[in-house]
Amino acid sequence: MASVVNEQMKRNSVFFWYGIINFVLLFFCFGLSLFDDTQVSGENAWINPMKYYFSIGIFILSMGVYLHYLNNEVQRSFLTWCLIITTFLQTSGILLQSIRGVSSFYKQNNPFDDLIFNLQMVNYIVFFILMLVITYLFYFQKKNSKSQHFTWGIRMGMVIFLIGLLIGVYMIMVNGNYESITESIIINKKHGNLKIPFFLGIHGLQIIPLLSYYFFQNKRQVVNFTLLYFIMMVVFLFMAVINLNIF
Repeated sequence: MASVVNEQMKRNSVFFWYGIINFVLLFFCFGLSLFDDTQVSGENAWINPMKYYFSIGIFILSMGVYLHYLNNEVQRSFLTWCLIITTFLQTSGILLQSIRGVSSFYKQNNPFDDLIFNLQMVNYIVFFILMLVITYLFYFQKKNSKSQHFTWGIRMGMVIFLIGLLIGVYMIMVNGNYESITESIIINKKHGNLKIPFFLGIHGLQIIPLLSYYFFQNKRQVVNFTLLYFIMMVVFLFMAVINLNIF
């Protein structure tokens, strides 16, 4: 465990400590949930920010590993701080709305909620562009200091992650008052549960590189698995669109 922590700090100490901060805030919200029984949409008000702090913490620690392999140090530093700013704004918006007793920043009940929603959507677009740029850099930099199959694991994981973000946009378009893009709910009578393809998408960023590092032996295996993974996402997305739920 100590070696893993040391390696994380060595690769990107800023991301490491920012990831730790997110997990500290997660436990802080958990502590508050034990003493504050305020309910929002039928659940404790602190559950929603807990989910986001967990997701962002995992994302940040993962990117701390991946960005280490970008050859350009200036690019690494710039992208690190851009990702910190965008994710901080996202979790701050979630926390603010939870404190106010609003179930999600997607709720638009008054002008202030509209402002939060618009700011978060702009932030979401900036975040998507940043991840698109990072994906491009990983695909087109000439030299990589890692194995080919792990290189392609990172590349494929980022592509799947981008698709997951687009599914998140689709959920917003379907229902602007969606409770939370990370909650397990049915969005409305016309659409099924979009959480499953969204979850598969955003966590493909961890799943595919991890399998590539420990189990796959070449690029072809990584690409074939990613194709199957993508097909599975499409199947669950189609099921949601036609309102066919098996869970």
